[in-house]
Amino acid sequence: MKITFPHMGNMYVPIKVLLDTVGIKYVIPPLNTKETIELGVINSPEFACLPFKAILGDLVYGLKNGADFILFGGGSGQCRFGYYGDLLSEIIKNLNYDVKFVCLETTNITINGVLKKISPLTKDKSAFGLVKAILFAVKTVFLVDKLNRIAAYTRCREIKKGETDKIISKFHSKVQKHYGYSEIKSIIKSTKKQLRAISVDRKLKPLKIGIVGEIYIASHPSTNFEIEQKLGNMGVEVHNHLGISKWIFNHFIRNNLPIKKKDKFLSAGREFVNTDDIGGHGIQTVGASIFCARKKYDGVIQIYPFTCMPEIIAQSILSEVQKKYNIPIMTLIVDELTGEEGYKTRLEAFVDMLEMRKSKAYNQLYIDI
Repeated sequence: MKITFPHMGNMYVPIKVLLDTVGIKYVIPPLNTKETIELGVINSPEFACLPFKAILGDLVYGLKNGADFILFGGGSGQCRFGYYGDLLSEIIKNLNYDVKFVCLETTNITINGVLKKISPLTKDKSAFGLVKAILFAVKTVFLVDKLNRIAAYTRCREIKKGETDKIISKFHSKVQKHYGYSEIKSIIKSTKKQLRAISVDRKLKPLKIGIVGEIYIASHPSTNFEIEQKLGNMGVEVHNHLGISKWIFNHFIRNNLPIKKKDKFLSAGREFVNTDDIGGHGIQTVGASIFCARKKYDGVIQIYPFTCMPEIIAQSILSEVQKKYNIPIMTLIVDELTGEEGYKTRLEAFVDMLEMRKSKAYNQLYIDI
C-alpha cells in the first residue's frame, strides 16, 4: 500500500519522518502549487471553503500518482471541519478511486488512537517501532517550528535581503530528498546554523505583528500568499500564533498528559466570549489578539477563508478588542479567487500605517519629555 496525505503548513515534514521510520511508502503532494488547488476546486462543492478545496486537491494529486491509502486528520465541534472526513470520502468514492480512507479524530487524539487507525498499514511492524516513529515525528514538529521562529527573527533584520528565504527554500528541497529522523534532524540542525550565521542588524527594532485566525490558512503558505515571508521582507517581525507545534501540543500532547495545561488564549478570549464554543479557533483568535495587545505588539492580522463562520464571529468581536486595548487589527479574507497583488497592497498599507503610528507615538513621547 502507498499512503498520501494533505499539507498543512510544515506538517508534511514530521509525517514524512513517521512514515520513513515505519517503512511505509507514500506520495507527498507538491508544495505551493496552483495545480493541486485547481484539482480541489474542480471537484469540490462551490460553497466549500478554501482549506477543503486545497486538501481535496492534495489528496486527488496523491491518488493520481499511485497512492491507494489516505490518511486525513479530521475534527469535530461547530466548525465545518468536523464534516470534512465524510465529505472528502464521498467525493473520492464518486471519482471512482479504489482507496482506503482513514480519518483521525484530531480533536482528542492519542497514541493508541493513531496506532489503531493506521493498523492496516502496520500489521507486520513492531509496537515499539511504531511508538518510536510517532515520538520522532512529534519531536520533528517542534524542531521545524523552532526553525521558523529563527527565520522570522532573521528575515526582518538581515543585512543582505533574501538570505533567509533562500536558506528556507533549500531546507524544503533537501527534506524531500532525504529519509528518516536522523537525516531530517541533521538538515534542520545545519539549516539552523546557516540562519544564525546570517548578518543581521541587532539594533533594529522592527514592527511586531501577530497572526491570528483560522489555523489552516494562517499556517499554510500556498493559501495565505506566504504572508510571513511577505511581511518579514517588509521589515516586520511576525509572530504566528497558529503554529503546527501549538496545534500538536493542544490536540495530542496535552491529551496524553495526566495534568492538563491551561490554554492561555482560550482563557483570555473568555473576556469577550461567554459561550463555551463558537467553533474552530474563534475564541482563541480573540484571546491571541488580547495577548498581542498586552505584549505591546504594533498590530494584529486576522486571516481566514471566505465563509468561515467561527472567524466571522471573532471578527465582529475584534472591533471591541481593538477599542479597549488600542491595537490596530486588520482582517484578511481569502479564497481561490483572491488576487495576490491586491492582497500585498493591503499588507503594505497596514505596515505603513503602523510605522506612522509608531513614529507618532515616539514623537509624542519626546514632546512630553
